[in-house]
Amino acid sequence: MKQEKRNKPIWVKPWGYSEGWLIVLGLLITGLALQLATGGIDRSALAWPVNLITGTAFTLIVVLSWMLFKKSTFVSWLGSIPAAITSIAMVTFLVLLMGFTLQEDAQNPIWIQKLGLSNMVSSWPFLFGMIFFLAALGMATVKRLRPFKGRNIGFFLNHAGLYIIILGGLVGSADLQRYTMNLHEGEVVWYANDQDGRQVQMPLALELISFNMEEYNPKIAVIDPNTSRIIPETIPEMFDVETGNRGTIFGYDVEILEFHPLSGKIGNRYEPVNEFGAAPAAYVRATSEDGEVSEGWISSGSFMMPHSLVDLNHVYDFSLAMTIPQASHYSSDVMLYTESGEVEEVRIEVNHPVSAEGWKLYQYSYDDRFGRWSPTTVIEAIRDPWLPFVYSGIFMVLFGSVYLMTLGKAPENQNGEQS
Repeated sequence: MKQEKRNKPIWVKPWGYSEGWLIVLGLLITGLALQLATGGIDRSALAWPVNLITGTAFTLIVVLSWMLFKKSTFVSWLGSIPAAITSIAMVTFLVLLMGFTLQEDAQNPIWIQKLGLSNMVSSWPFLFGMIFFLAALGMATVKRLRPFKGRNIGFFLNHAGLYIIILGGLVGSADLQRYTMNLHEGEVVWYANDQDGRQVQMPLALELISFNMEEYNPKIAVIDPNTSRIIPETIPEMFDVETGNRGTIFGYDVEILEFHPLSGKIGNRYEPVNEFGAAPAAYVRATSEDGEVSEGWISSGSFMMPHSLVDLNHVYDFSLAMTIPQASHYSSDVMLYTESGEVEEVRIEVNHPVSAEGWKLYQYSYDDRFGRWSPTTVIEAIRDPWLPFVYSGIFMVLFGSVYLMTLGKAPENQNGEQS
C-alpha cells in the first residue's frame, strides 16, 4: 500500500506536493514570459475603483468555488496543506529575491530589470505568487467555516484577518500616494512633488514657521589633518565633548576645560552665542605620555564658521578635532491651511505625524548643509485609503490569537473528540 502511494502518478486525485511544485514552476515560467513580453504591470491601472471590483470579485470566486465545487480535484486541493506549503514557498522565494536586489534602482543590470527583479511588486511572477497564496489561504479559511464553533472560530479569524491584510496591501498599493513638500520660511506651499519631481496640487497648504533640531554632543578625536581621517582608523578612540570630561586618545590624556554648544569666534577665542550659523566649540588640553602639553580651542565649524584644530606636534603630525554633532531629534513648526478654511499651527515630527484632509504629514528631511540652522524643511505627505481595511485584518488576527489561547478549546464529546 505504501509503495503504491509513493508511486502515484502526477495529476491523479488526490493531488499532493508534486502537483504543487509543478504549479509553482508553471506560474514562475508564465510570469517571467509575460514580464519579458510586457515589461511588467502598470499598478496605476488597478487604482480605485478597479482594485475594489477586482478584490471583491476574487474573494467571491474563492467563496463560491468552495461552496459549489469543493469536491472537485483542484478546488479541494487548494484548501489542503500541500497547496498552503507550496504557495508559501513561492511567495517566500520571491520575497527573498526582492531582498537580494535593489528595488527601483535604474543602475541595476538590464537583465535584472527585464526580469522584473528590480521592481518585484509590479512584476507578473509576484502577482501570480500572491494570487496562488491568496487562493490557497482563502480556500483554507472558507473550509473551516463549518461548523463555526470551538477552535474553528479562532482559525477563521486568524486566516481571514491575514487574507484581508494581504489582499488590502496588494490591491490598495495602487491608491497609495506618497509625496514630499519642500517648505521655506515665510512661503505658503499648496503643492507637493512625486518621485519623478512632478508637481501635484494638494488639498492643504503648509507654511514653515521654524525648523527645530536637538543634537547630541559632538565627540573629540585625534585626526590626521592631511587626510582628515580619524586616528586610529581601525577602532576610533573618541569620547563626548562636555565640560570636565576626560579621556585617553591615542596615548594622549585629553581634558575638556570649557565647552559651548553654540558659540562664535571672537579674536582667538570662542564665546557662547545663539546666532544664525553658531557652532559648538571647546577649550581642550592634551598631555602626551612624556608630559608635553598642547591646548587650545577646537570647533567642528559650520556653514559660516571654519573648523578649528589643536596641533599635537608630538612624534606624529596629528591634531585634536571635534566631530560634527549628530541630530538626536528634529521637527518643524508649520501653519496648516485646509480647503475647508481651517488654520492651525502644528508641530510635525519624524515619528509623530499630523493628520489632515485624509493625509499623514511626516517630518522627512532638511537641508543638511545648514544643520540646525536649515532654512528649509521637507515634509512627507502620505495617503493610504486602504489602511483602515488592513488594520481591520490585523485586529482580526490579534482577536483570533487571543481567542485560541483562552476560549478556543472546544468541549470534548464522549468519544474524546472535539465537537
